[in-house]
Amino acid sequence: MLIRTRIAWLLVTLAAAVLCMTPLFSLLGYESSAAMGVVLGTTAAWISAWEFSGGRVPGPWDPSRSRSPGRDWAARLVPRLAMALPPLGLLLLNMLRVRNCDPLTGLGFWLVIPMASVVIGHTLGVVGAALRPRPRAATAIALGLCGLDLAVFLARLVLEPPIQGHLWLAGWFAGSIYDEAITIPATLLWHRAALLATVGLAVLVVEARWQRLARPAQAAPWIRAAAFAAVPTAALWWAQDAAGVHLDADDIRERLGGELTTEHFTVWYDPASLEADELRLLEDDLEFRYDELADFFDEDPVAWKGRPVGVYLYPSRQVQHRLFGSRGTFVARPWTHEMHLRWDGPGDTALAHELAHLFTAPFGGGPLRLATQDGVLVHLGLVEGIAMAADWPPSDQDPHTTAAALRALGKAPDARRLFDPDGFWTQPGGKAYTVMGSFVRWLVDTHGIAAFKEVYRRGHWEAVYGRSTDQLIGEWEAWVDQIEVPTDDTERVRHKHRRGSIFDRPCARTLAELGRQASNAESRGDAARALALRQEIRGHKRGDAQDGEGLEIARLYGALDRHDEALALVDGLLAREGRRAPTPAMEARIRELRGDLLWRREAREEAAAEYGRCLAGAPGGNAARRLLVKQTAALHDDPAIAAGARSYFLAPHKRAGMLYLAMQWAERDPTDPLPRYLVGLQLRGAGECGAAIDWLQGPPGLIAAPALDERRRQLLGQCALETDALDLAERTWRTLLRADSGQVAMQAEEALRRVAWKRARQP
Repeated sequence: MLIRTRIAWLLVTLAAAVLCMTPLFSLLGYESSAAMGVVLGTTAAWISAWEFSGGRVPGPWDPSRSRSPGRDWAARLVPRLAMALPPLGLLLLNMLRVRNCDPLTGLGFWLVIPMASVVIGHTLGVVGAALRPRPRAATAIALGLCGLDLAVFLARLVLEPPIQGHLWLAGWFAGSIYDEAITIPATLLWHRAALLATVGLAVLVVEARWQRLARPAQAAPWIRAAAFAAVPTAALWWAQDAAGVHLDADDIRERLGGELTTEHFTVWYDPASLEADELRLLEDDLEFRYDELADFFDEDPVAWKGRPVGVYLYPSRQVQHRLFGSRGTFVARPWTHEMHLRWDGPGDTALAHELAHLFTAPFGGGPLRLATQDGVLVHLGLVEGIAMAADWPPSDQDPHTTAAALRALGKAPDARRLFDPDGFWTQPGGKAYTVMGSFVRWLVDTHGIAAFKEVYRRGHWEAVYGRSTDQLIGEWEAWVDQIEVPTDDTERVRHKHRRGSIFDRPCARTLAELGRQASNAESRGDAARALALRQEIRGHKRGDAQDGEGLEIARLYGALDRHDEALALVDGLLAREGRRAPTPAMEARIRELRGDLLWRREAREEAAAEYGRCLAGAPGGNAARRLLVKQTAALHDDPAIAAGARSYFLAPHKRAGMLYLAMQWAERDPTDPLPRYLVGLQLRGAGECGAAIDWLQGPPGLIAAPALDERRRQLLGQCALETDALDLAERTWRTLLRADSGQVAMQAEEALRRVAWKRARQP
């Protein structure tokens, strides 16, 4: 037995040493705690099963024992817990090599997961020995129970909506790796409390039975204690489920509360978050996307499955996290014919992306209906690549252009690596999705969707295409490298995709959680708390000019009327040189904030000049439009209008306040088209499209700045579509087919398809 104990100590220490060399797991935190929970819990179960049934001590229910099994359990728990000290020590020492920004939370995870897992594993070993007093049988029972727990967890993960869950030894599976912000969840504490209460009950039951066998006259108090302990244990299990530890589909549907049925969908939603008009728009958006994807894939998954697509629609990030287990990750499961997402209105590409996953189910392979190699190995890159290819969101930098820019910059992941089992999810999400989306779209456009379906199901590339994956990727690389990407677009791609994978960034989870807390503090108006959190983040990042925290801190200084400190910080960021100098995209953001700070101090001309410098850097989209309006408003001849515009842009207002300020401006200067555009913008955002049309209509060129007039026509076209003014919608969107922006032109093409689709459905 001594040899086994030494082997156990060596194994857990070696496991910790391996973790210290593994990115992300090298920190004392969630990942290392979950991994060591499995190692330590399994080891404790093995050692205890052998010890209590191997002849070194009598079995738990052996009447000849000199010490009761309960006391023996407690005495032998101490050396089991001691096995957790060397791994903990290694991870703490590893902090000298790998930066750990929140060791206290890491210690919390260590206490809640590995230490509790040791207690659970030790108890399973004793229970196994009690049921079968032979070492191998006892060990098989103990580890078999752990395997049963894992099987139940996997079944829930596959069949039920939540993408996170709880286990006896690993403690907690956090769900999508793209949701980086993590702290110790309340559900984990509830689950561990219920498990430890069950451990106590199991020890009492073993003790009571031994007392009945060895000391019948003294057994009654133990039996009563076990019966009494069963009550709070059952209460804890009930309470943890009430707290949301194990939610199933029915629980989530009940908590959402609303149900909408359309031709192809059943939607579960929160009635408080969607009004009648929004539900009509949602139904149209769902059905339009269904027909659009049916044409792309030449499939009808509803007819194939024999029932509507299930859609779980969450009203906010907070509700999504509480019910589903993620804040920012949307999920579609082809094998359940369901998807989980939030909806931002007609044209939301997230809906198209997730629905595209469900359209692959009829030709998917294996029991999960996914891209596979011979129906076994799942190719996650192809799974996400075809969804991106089918969705193809409107953008000035579509996946082809972005992939070309990334390759030119030397920042693109190797598409061949994305076919490896761990190749896709270990890469930065934005880059992996983009590269695979571009490759798959090229593959479908070049060779057709029918061929892709065949290779998606079985992975027999040479049989389908007559070429290997490597050869096809080489052809795509040669094709995409011929795309000419303007320098400005390349810089935007560099800035957008500057972040590395979670495995490459120090303290990624801690910094994401601090950022989440800072955003929440700011949204509830606590700028001081948000500032403190941003300063903490910046301290961990050590002042990197590209991370944006210095910019956020300066903005919060401005919100707190600490303008001198804000300007000093902004000027310091702009003065940096060499590797710490901001990129052109970041410099534009910093200069815009500098203009805002100057405008707050009534330096209107200096502010307008700063906005002009930003525009000279050729920012695109919303940034350019915002800068144009700010520049115009800051230089307005009427000081009252300039003051109102300053409040519109720089003071914290809800939509109603911004609408009021814009209408005041329009009333004060009825001939100025700019405030009419802003009123229409706010009305469109509030869902009042009928009223917005009156403010947005006008001849082309109504606003002098082409970018703003283009946006005015976009808003007008969207409102016309949403109010079913199809003639107006068609006229407006046709004028945008030749827009300078590729994104706007793509949106116009889609809008005209929607117009045709709506007309075809009219009676």
